[in-house]
Amino acid sequence: MVLHRKSGYVEYYNRKNSNLPSNNIYSIISDEHGGLWVTSLEYLLHFDTDKRVFRIIDKDKDGHKVQQHNRLLFRDSKKRIWAGGEMGISVFSQVGTSLLTNTDFHIVPMLKQAFVNCFYESTSGYMWIGTRNGLFALKEGDPKVLQYTTANDLPSNVIYGILEDVYGRLWISTNQGLSCLNPGSGKFRNFTIMDGLQSNQFNAGSYCQKDNGYMLFGGVNGITTFRPETLIDNPYTPQVVINKLFVYNKEVLPEDETGILKESIAYVDHITLSSSQNSFALSFVVSNYIAGKHNTFAYKLEGYNDVWYKQNDISPVTYSNLPAGDYTFCIKAANNDGKWNEEPTMLHIRILPVWYRTWWALSLFIFSFASVVFGIVRFFWLRKSMQAEIRMERLDKEKHEEINQMRIRFYVNISHELRTPLTLIIAPLQELLNRISGHWEHEQLLYIQRNTSRLLHLVNQLMDFRRAELGIFELRAVYSNAYKRVLNCFMNYENLAKRKDIDYDFYTELQDQTVLFDENYLDLIVNNLLSNTFKYTEVGESITVKLYKEDNNLVLQVADTGIGIPPEKQKKIFERFYQVENGREGSGIGLSLVQRLVELHHGRIVLQSEVNKGSTFSIYLPQDESLYTQEELLGESGDAGGQRVYSTNAHDTYIGDDEQMEEEEPIDDKSGKRGTILIVEDNKELRRYLVNGLSNLFNLLEAENGQKALNILKEQEVDLIITDVMMPVIDGVKLCKLVKQNLRTCHILVFMLSAKADVKYQLEGLQVGADDYIAKPFSMEVLKAKILNMLRTRYRIFERYSHMMEVEPEKITNNTLDEELLRKAISVVEKNMDNVEFSTEQFAREMNMSRSNLHLKLKAITGKSAIDFIHKIRFNRACQLLKEGKHTVSEICFMVGYNTPSYFAARFKKYIGCLPTEYGKK
Repeated sequence: MVLHRKSGYVEYYNRKNSNLPSNNIYSIISDEHGGLWVTSLEYLLHFDTDKRVFRIIDKDKDGHKVQQHNRLLFRDSKKRIWAGGEMGISVFSQVGTSLLTNTDFHIVPMLKQAFVNCFYESTSGYMWIGTRNGLFALKEGDPKVLQYTTANDLPSNVIYGILEDVYGRLWISTNQGLSCLNPGSGKFRNFTIMDGLQSNQFNAGSYCQKDNGYMLFGGVNGITTFRPETLIDNPYTPQVVINKLFVYNKEVLPEDETGILKESIAYVDHITLSSSQNSFALSFVVSNYIAGKHNTFAYKLEGYNDVWYKQNDISPVTYSNLPAGDYTFCIKAANNDGKWNEEPTMLHIRILPVWYRTWWALSLFIFSFASVVFGIVRFFWLRKSMQAEIRMERLDKEKHEEINQMRIRFYVNISHELRTPLTLIIAPLQELLNRISGHWEHEQLLYIQRNTSRLLHLVNQLMDFRRAELGIFELRAVYSNAYKRVLNCFMNYENLAKRKDIDYDFYTELQDQTVLFDENYLDLIVNNLLSNTFKYTEVGESITVKLYKEDNNLVLQVADTGIGIPPEKQKKIFERFYQVENGREGSGIGLSLVQRLVELHHGRIVLQSEVNKGSTFSIYLPQDESLYTQEELLGESGDAGGQRVYSTNAHDTYIGDDEQMEEEEPIDDKSGKRGTILIVEDNKELRRYLVNGLSNLFNLLEAENGQKALNILKEQEVDLIITDVMMPVIDGVKLCKLVKQNLRTCHILVFMLSAKADVKYQLEGLQVGADDYIAKPFSMEVLKAKILNMLRTRYRIFERYSHMMEVEPEKITNNTLDEELLRKAISVVEKNMDNVEFSTEQFAREMNMSRSNLHLKLKAITGKSAIDFIHKIRFNRACQLLKEGKHTVSEICFMVGYNTPSYFAARFKKYIGCLPTEYGKK
């Protein structure tokens, strides 16, 4: 229908009298050329008013398909045409009587599918679009799209109309009332039928604004009209108060049987509920009574659901079967103008878990389960590991045993082959020794004899070990004096103990008692233990042998203060062929043979050892005859029967050649050279000349000045120093003075070599302590002769000292420092004359010296070690007491520090040459 305003003429167009495709027309707008744009039920049409013809617009000017089913057309301030309907929105620019798709706006996919009810262009430049999915806002050139829904306090997502007031606020009609949006804050003020609306339900397209500012919105019950400027905001926001708590529909009161509340819930900010109280309801009221019926409420339970839920009344909020945990109930209210209280009322709620879901119960369950699983896994893993370990150990043991048996069979076979040749070598050697008188030849033959005997001993010991393993050894236990057997073995190692300056002691109370043992086997046990102990005991340490009875056992104990045995190796040392990795030589058979012999006695061997503190071997031989068989007890003494062992008990077969105690000559060492000389000379050629001339007779050390010589003296033991006088750093005179004034080095002989032959210079050297002053040039032969004479003189002093009954320090020393030291040493020993426990360690402590320094010093002055010095003083005192004839030998034994008369007698004879009783008679 077309109405002509001037004439009032009406034209009517329908499908019958025109080419109009449908009689259902929804929206009409005019174009810029007098035509009309029309939307019907299905099509977008253009009406040419001149030709009275309708044209369907299905494509734009560029050929793009135009969206149909539009119910709304709108022309904005820039003449763009907006089309919208149930298929979303489209934006076009008009070109003549055609349309061109416009891209000035960012149309999101949601708007392309939304059902559009209205368009409105605000003064701020935004295009507002009302849909059934909320309110949208677009701005030209801005990709951001604004959307408002019920989540933003819009009363409904179905928008019917949009108008703008003079304040820039948007008034929006919906199917749940009228709403006012402040675009700046994004907040809504909602109105309902309670505020005077015709109804909460409005109609699409039924809205307009009059020139006087009044707005009209049509609804199902009429038209709502108002002027926005006249509406006054309610500034008061209601405060919500939680006033009641219900648990399972029963109100909870303060101090009731539930124990939840101590006071009214309105005054608490947290409550704790048990696991059986997890269904509850909260009732609330508001403090605002201005249009109180129009208040709106929103609540949420943080920790359960963080979404705000709205309601328009004060009915209680109910929660059922909440899981255990911590929650916060939040509730707020909005007044009749939709103004929300920004600070909600909060109540913290803790619901305790059932006991089996508490942290400690869960921890206990997890721990128990993990323990069971771990235990099961560990059990099967350990069992599997143990089985594998046992299998590997068995295989390893079998392999090890097979290798050992092969080794033993090989060694035994070789041993059988070697015994006869060795025997044939030893016999002619003895004949040669008896017939050769030359000293050098005799010494070399002795050297061969000792090592041949040791080799034969090792062969015999290996064969004995094999016999012990095969059970061929027969025990012949008899009652005999074990003291004599052990003492005899003990005395064989005295010379070695002297040479190594070892405190070597034997203690027993069984001198006159007989005990049950096999004599031959006991000798083997003692010799092997002592041999092993001396190998691992360093110079200056101690070895103690004890023989006693304990709990009906004969106990033999050999203790040392040597290097000790690591704990992990203590169980292995009794294994055959096992040796501790420490550079000592050995066959690895001795201790294993000892264990076999002890077990043959039905006894046991106990090892106690600590690294760097020493070891103690304790042998327990039972004295109970019931433990022995008749055959073991009825046999004769091991010495009287036939040969039961191949091994000999000769002590020299247990001691290595490097441990042999030869005739002591302090100036000779194992290389045959006569002492050590330090050559101090800054002239390299002269120093080399001296080295070449003296190297065949002496061990030589070199230094190019006095300072380096002093450094060498701190580390090396020297018998004589040959020094030049004129040298850099420290000259020869100062060096000699420093050496002679130092207690540790004052005994060292000093020869000075100098081109200054004047008497004045010779006196200067001799006055600082030089033993000789030789002018350059000198004869090498004369120098050698002087050195040898000086060393022989010192050796004679040592010889004289060894025969002196009274030690006179002034006769055997050549300087006051040595004399004072010797006097103090004599005094310390005499003070401890009757102290049985007096050792070289205590001796050094009372001398305020280290054991090694004391040993070196006494050796240099007297030619004797510290332990020999103690024995010398004691035996000299014993001789004096024997001469007096006032005491018995036993009394004198204890007076001079020995606890066993027989041991004292044996040592006395070794030092003096006769027994104490014989000396007393002389």
